Amino acid sequence: MSKKIGLNLEEIKEKLSSSLLSDVLDAMGYRYQAMNEHLRPVYPGAVVVGMAHTMHMVDVHQHDIDTFPLQLKGIDALKKDDVMVVASNGSIQAALWGELLSTAARIRGARGAVIDGLARDIRLIEEMKFPVFASGCRPISSKGRVMAISYGEKIKAGGVYVDSGDLIVGDVDGIIVVPKIAVDEAVKLALERASKERVTRQELKAGSKLSDVYAKYGTI
Repeated sequence: MSKKIGLNLEEIKEKLSSSLLSDVLDAMGYRYQAMNEHLRPVYPGAVVVGMAHTMHMVDVHQHDIDTFPLQLKGIDALKKDDVMVVASNGSIQAALWGELLSTAARIRGARGAVIDGLARDIRLIEEMKFPVFASGCRPISSKGRVMAISYGEKIKAGGVYVDSGDLIVGDVDGIIVVPKIAVDEAVKLALERASKERVTRQELKAGSKLSDVYAKYGTI
């Protein structure tokens, strides 16, 4: 279970998708909750569902300083069911995430990472099946190139504002951020919609016209 009482993250992972949650959030008035399309799973089949734990990183050009301390502190602060979400102002200098960080995050109970920046060690991350989403890959270390300036505060990642405790759902279609104040209602409505879509799918397979099914159930 997640930090929110009654929220079953495994049920969400099994029954819901980023597309379905996007439609529900649209209907609720939250129309800009999908991260930019350049954020993709770093290996096929990766799905991430959990509560955001945020970090903000920026490029630096002082190679003689240690850029790791605050980043490592932020990762050590991860808790069960968290998803590390990193904003980097579009940094492409170096990889902000790799296999050792994934290992440290997993042992603390984290469910994945969403990096609005670059990642590395992709083969090892895939082998450990730790869900990571990133905007690209590069083998260069972030040491002396990119550093954390805060964690646990509101950030803008993938074009979406993210606060610690928001629900993150990412799959092959993209990444959705469900504001924490809307999580319970959004998940409830999404599960209801998923049930309707199963019936819709069955009727379409039986030969019903798409327009008739849409008129009947209000979803496609």
